[in-house]
Amino acid sequence: MFKHLVLWKFSSAISPDERAAMVKELNGRFHAMVGQVDGLLKAETGLNLAPDSEYHMILYTEFTCREAMEAYQNHPLHLAVKEDMKDNVCGRQVVDYDV
Repeated sequence: MFKHLVLWKFSSAISPDERAAMVKELNGRFHAMVGQVDGLLKAETGLNLAPDSEYHMILYTEFTCREAMEAYQNHPLHLAVKEDMKDNVCGRQVVDYDV
């Protein structure tokens, strides 16, 4: 199994209420990818509740293997999310690991 986590920092122009709405919408979009993206076993997003963190959202995904995660990077559903969010995100950190 391979896990891929992404922390996103939203633009300062995005209000806390807008952040919460975006995270909820994105959670639905990422959940919908399970079963449509080969090798994607689980996908969820959450609003970061840590008050001292500069990152607002986490994406947690599980894949069958690293190759499946790499193929997901170019999947049209994933690329659509990236395109839709490009103007809203001003920072990003990634953690990938094998289990």
